[in-house]
Amino acid sequence: MKPNALLKVVSILHIVFSSIAIVLTLLFSTFAGSLVSMLYDAAGLAGGASAGFLTGTTLFVVAILGSVLHLVAGILGLKAKFTGCKVLGIILLVCTIISVALSISTFNGAATIIVCAILQLILPVLYVWGAYKGPAA
Repeated sequence: MKPNALLKVVSILHIVFSSIAIVLTLLFSTFAGSLVSMLYDAAGLAGGASAGFLTGTTLFVVAILGSVLHLVAGILGLKAKFTGCKVLGIILLVCTIISVALSISTFNGAATIIVCAILQLILPVLYVWGAYKGPAA
């Protein structure tokens, strides 16, 4: 079974973007903990090193897991595993909706939130749509 054109294109985009995200996460993961430590020190708060380590580690794990999930989605889409694509697509869509909800609760710019939400939802929605369209004729 061959993937349809929509699923194939979206899968390639998932692979490209997730690969870039994995590389950037690995490059910048050491800076997240240091940044939090510096902010604690600048604010005069104690415990900056432990908070920085915990925050940096948490951000690293979440970013890597999310990127790997998108990478797997892209690979499944190219291999035309439609059942796996449907399940993983729904998981990605739910995670994106949670991310958008968290962004709305922590950020005040309404226009910026709407634009970011639309951009974040485009790939997962197209991926699910392509998975449900089924194989190419």
